[in-house]
Amino acid sequence: MSEEQYYYPVVSDHLPKHIKKGHQLVFSRQDLSAREADMFALMVAHMKAADWDTSTPHYEFTSHQLSEWLGVESKHIGSNLSPVANRLASRKIGIKIESKKGDTEFDYRPLFKHIAYKDGVLTMVPNDMLKSEYIEYNQGFALINTRNFFDVKKEYSKRLYELLSRFKDKGFEMHTQKLNELKGVFGLLDEAGKLKKDKSSFKNNSVFMKRCIRESIKELSEHPQISKELLFLESDQGEKGFEVVKKGRTITGIKFLFRWLKLGTIDELNQHEALKTIKELELKRLQNQVRLTENELEALAIAYRYVGKEQHALKVEESLSRRHLAQSQAEQKSDQEELESLIDKIDTLSELHDAPDY
Repeated sequence: MSEEQYYYPVVSDHLPKHIKKGHQLVFSRQDLSAREADMFALMVAHMKAADWDTSTPHYEFTSHQLSEWLGVESKHIGSNLSPVANRLASRKIGIKIESKKGDTEFDYRPLFKHIAYKDGVLTMVPNDMLKSEYIEYNQGFALINTRNFFDVKKEYSKRLYELLSRFKDKGFEMHTQKLNELKGVFGLLDEAGKLKKDKSSFKNNSVFMKRCIRESIKELSEHPQISKELLFLESDQGEKGFEVVKKGRTITGIKFLFRWLKLGTIDELNQHEALKTIKELELKRLQNQVRLTENELEALAIAYRYVGKEQHALKVEESLSRRHLAQSQAEQKSDQEELESLIDKIDTLSELHDAPDY
């Protein structure tokens, strides 16, 4: 095929605000370094479904674009990104599939057909065997803030950020994640589902919890921009952002505790609006003795952050965290009571009637 027949989507000099990543890609097994993840995300951020209408798209990024977007000095683009592109060309990801028997399996496929850095231009050609995973969003998708993603430094923090970005819609809760599945998401497992040889230190679950979970939550919660959009809640075990699920003394799963602050962003505020919000809501709380709603608390925390009152914002978020925890405990109690009532009703009906065997 001649070069003229290749399709090169237009890449704007404006970095897309979001990376739209399908559910299958978010929950795939992939082991990318922080820089590899950035380069992959750069392509996905620019990808549109229409790019695939004629043939497999070829994406080109100039050294100027790469320098600006990835924060690499122009004179070091080649030495920094060429070896990364070389490694990325051989990367595979494991796509989760359900077998006819109901088993969970993973199908491993290369991310790219071709990737190269030459003459100041990075060319990335995605693998067309992953076309549906790239552009079909029927199972949902993560809407990831592009600038924030690039700004996060550690590979496991990046993975957690995109994982949590899958659950931005209120009412769409992230369920408890099985520990072994999380290890796959964080790139620790091979194609047989065993711990990779170069990840042997993660055999101890305490190492996984420290490096992949606690340190990632710490980096995200301390990031100056992410902390304004993502609130980590404290568990009744005293852990920030998660609680562990155990079978006996063994950790079997992790429940992430977080909220996305979606009422507004720092960019949408100005000094006058922030002061107005603080005045109205604090007077409502203090003078009128009215308990603020969760939406009002989120707006108040954002306003405090805008005017630089970090400690006040943290106090508001701590209140949100306590309220969420109390609500979660109440819901668990209600569910348990509903279950007990249902069991009592079933037992009563079984005694009154000659019920058939199961």
